[in-house]
Amino acid sequence: MVVTNPLDQAHYTISLVGLDGRTRARANAAFGDQKPVPFPGSAAGGSPSGMASPTFKLVASYPALPNAGACCDAFLPSISTSDTRVYFPDGPNTIRYLARDGSTGTGTTLPANGPNARTVFSVSPDDQRIAIGVFNWSSQPMTSSVSIRELQGGHAVDIESGTIQYGWPVGWHAGNLVLARMPVFGGAPNPNAARTYEVINPTTGENLGYLGGMTCPVVGPLSSAGTACVAARCRCIMAADWSGMQTPTYVYADPDEMSWAALSPDGHAVIFSEIYGSKTGVGIWRDGTATLMDNYSGTRGQWVDASHTIVDCPADNGGAECFGVQDLRSQATVEVNMPGSIVGVIPGGL
Repeated sequence: MVVTNPLDQAHYTISLVGLDGRTRARANAAFGDQKPVPFPGSAAGGSPSGMASPTFKLVASYPALPNAGACCDAFLPSISTSDTRVYFPDGPNTIRYLARDGSTGTGTTLPANGPNARTVFSVSPDDQRIAIGVFNWSSQPMTSSVSIRELQGGHAVDIESGTIQYGWPVGWHAGNLVLARMPVFGGAPNPNAARTYEVINPTTGENLGYLGGMTCPVVGPLSSAGTACVAARCRCIMAADWSGMQTPTYVYADPDEMSWAALSPDGHAVIFSEIYGSKTGVGIWRDGTATLMDNYSGTRGQWVDASHTIVDCPADNGGAECFGVQDLRSQATVEVNMPGSIVGVIPGGL
């Protein structure tokens, strides 16, 4: 697990934590570029307060560092994980890495941004390539562009640039790049907005398929099995796999509360949140059976692997900052007594 924790207003720690709760490696760094991106319908984009808290939120991989570009429609990732390393900002342009063995160094340097631009990046699982997405709102309408280059530099291949549909890199699957997508006319305030992940050929920019879409907007992070989306036609969470197939899982009591679901790496379970009478809380659906996770005060709605989830500390822990790693097979939970946010896992390939 990759855990981040602010040290002060300018610095943070990044830690690699095992399933046993032990810290394997740690590094300190200066925060990178965290200015909010003015997506249409967001507070940064001048949205009225009533539009700033939509039902649906597109969560690209894992939630970002606090205030790292969060808006009403998207939480932009601030780190990237390969199969052996985590890559993280150290200042506005330098990207460092931290490996499982504790080794660290400079991975690459991002292009410099002006005051009205923001960069998002994703490193390939084999540590060879980096996809760089740039939002630029120095003029209107805001543009987004995506390019790919070798991690250690070299000529960049432009994949796309435009104002029709915003996209940014969030991962790699089977050698192809995965982009999170959001239409320029906004997210949740427009019920017809298509919130999807798109698979792209990293050489030609050719579209290879979508996960989610207008009839089933995505409401969770990516996993090796795909992602979760919600379909109004069945009032249910769909498991959307990499082939584009959608399989029904949990049926909500109240369709207005379909706000979060995370698909397990094996595709056989979803963690979901619901607010409806006695069903209020966080639950897990596994192979046709749903149960609320009530032994802890809550959950962070994340999978470590197909049999381990992240949960909050018990309510009677005396106020200590910690989180738990729960083994769904034995129901045992290992408490990790450290503050912070889980922002990724290693290996990071999809």
